Amino acid sequence: MYWDKLLTPKRHRETPTVEKTASDNRTAFKKDFDTVCNSTILRRLQDKAQVFPLEDGDYARTRLTHSIEVMSIAESLGMQAVNVINNHNVKYISSDSSNTTDVFKLINDIPTILKTVALLHDMGNPPFGHLGEQIIGDWFRDNLGIMTFNSDKMLVFKNGGDAKDTLEFKLNGKYAEDLKHFEGNAQLFRLVNKLSLVVDEFGMNLTYPVMSTFIKYPVSSTKINVNKLISKKMGYFSSEEKIYDVINEELGLNSRRHPLAFLLEAADDIAYLTADIEDAHHKGIISMRSIEEYFKTCENDELVATVIKSMKEYKLKAENMNYNDIENYVIHRTRVLIKGLMIDAVHSAFDEHYESIMRGTFDSELIDVSCASKIANILRRIEKNEIYYSPQILKNKTKAFSVLKKLLETYIPAVVNWNKNVDFGKDTSNNLLYQSISKNYRYICENANNKAQDESEVIYNKLLLVTDQISGMTDTHALSVYKTITAN
Repeated sequence: MYWDKLLTPKRHRETPTVEKTASDNRTAFKKDFDTVCNSTILRRLQDKAQVFPLEDGDYARTRLTHSIEVMSIAESLGMQAVNVINNHNVKYISSDSSNTTDVFKLINDIPTILKTVALLHDMGNPPFGHLGEQIIGDWFRDNLGIMTFNSDKMLVFKNGGDAKDTLEFKLNGKYAEDLKHFEGNAQLFRLVNKLSLVVDEFGMNLTYPVMSTFIKYPVSSTKINVNKLISKKMGYFSSEEKIYDVINEELGLNSRRHPLAFLLEAADDIAYLTADIEDAHHKGIISMRSIEEYFKTCENDELVATVIKSMKEYKLKAENMNYNDIENYVIHRTRVLIKGLMIDAVHSAFDEHYESIMRGTFDSELIDVSCASKIANILRRIEKNEIYYSPQILKNKTKAFSVLKKLLETYIPAVVNWNKNVDFGKDTSNNLLYQSISKNYRYICENANNKAQDESEVIYNKLLLVTDQISGMTDTHALSVYKTITAN
């Protein structure tokens, strides 16, 4: 891969919709950053959970505060990456590049690209975070084969019907696979390219490098390989495959991860691994002593030993200050320390593995091949053993299952069965539910179905309309709609 291609600031629509003023000296990537900062979708993240769904308090991170923290880390990693690339003499420039000066300018924009994508990276997640993704995918796996079209061609839940009448049979294979493997990253790609109708059909009209940086898995649902890092999930729906193909070709990716995507993933890992522990401690889920005990299991590791030693020093300092909340002081200082250690470790790992990253053969996360891998694994063990299945999280996770399953089983038959000639303008249940969906999303679905090649694509677009609507909901709004549907 070559930097002059990887960073070429192309867009679907090159002509700006607003005439540029003489004083507007923003780069293409700064314009992307401004577009994202002013998007409605970004604002919605303030009511989407990071780890603690349907929280009453205001201390725990939301998706918005998490994204801001990722942005801070990603920008730092981007600045370090510029130095790494320059130290390697910008080796990866294609032979037909006409202006190396422009390439250096683009490389200096890497921090801006990364902080833009950091703000974007969680926007495609449905309510209740990664749990929401799992619930949606599982629901389609469980129900596509039992939802059946009856003799009136209406979609109903029915076991034991003719296999040829099932929703799964009516869908083209790749469409069914998309839904069974629903992924927030693929939803984000759809969101910025179609659903965010800022001006026209090009959505946010972001640059190709920005969009390719958030594609963690550059494969379709039919090419998933769980044994490989970059293909263990899908990166785009069939509905946006042609858009991905254009970006893939223009940037010379050859269906490989963009090098900057590794840095984004590292920033995300650093942010959530450190912050989730602090949030859990603040909520009383885990004690400082327990955290110390986890670190002592790997005390022979140099960086882990640094953390253990520093925690003791922070505790002593807090006691000498007569600080009245020693544990929170120590945990906060420790989080900041670990974040710094991890950033430095990822920087070194990017430098060490630069050649294989640029060749497209690197198949690990940077944090896992860095000198901070032991710290990362300790934090993951704490999350798995102490946080994710704690009683207060389990209670709200159970609620999330009920909410999303009810929304899916209610909206899907209504939307698939909705017929403009029969339902429009009437108080049918199908029409009431259909009209409650975003006008923008309905327009996109109806416009797509006007161009659909067959019945399978029409059904697929209607099902995407439902996942679009649900994914766009905040946690609170999803719960509110659930209560309306169930009359609670």
